[in-house]
Amino acid sequence: MIDVVKAESVDLVRIEAKLEAICPITGTVDHYELALTYIPNNGNYLELLSFKRFLESFKGVKILHEDLAHRIAREVCKAALPRKVVIELRSIFMEMKVTIVKEHGCKDLNSS
Repeated sequence: MIDVVKAESVDLVRIEAKLEAICPITGTVDHYELALTYIPNNGNYLELLSFKRFLESFKGVKILHEDLAHRIAREVCKAALPRKVVIELRSIFMEMKVTIVKEHGCKDLNSS
């Protein structure tokens, strides 16, 4: 669960973090760099410690890149109800740089 704090309004929040999960196809550990950008709504912001713990919860979990990006975006939307959220997941697979981008208004994500 991601907690939320209330604060004065700002235009944009960007959080960069690292996380890992397991590739369900190869069984190897995938190391990711995450860039989360969101437009806050009504002064709601992600509480950073709980967000870090949320990201750490994927360690050992088998999940595809695309599903991971969608799940992070959906949970951010549930927690803070931002106007818009953009998730960028970057990783290297077999010497190929891979970037997955999930961009949505939270109304779209909460209905799926």
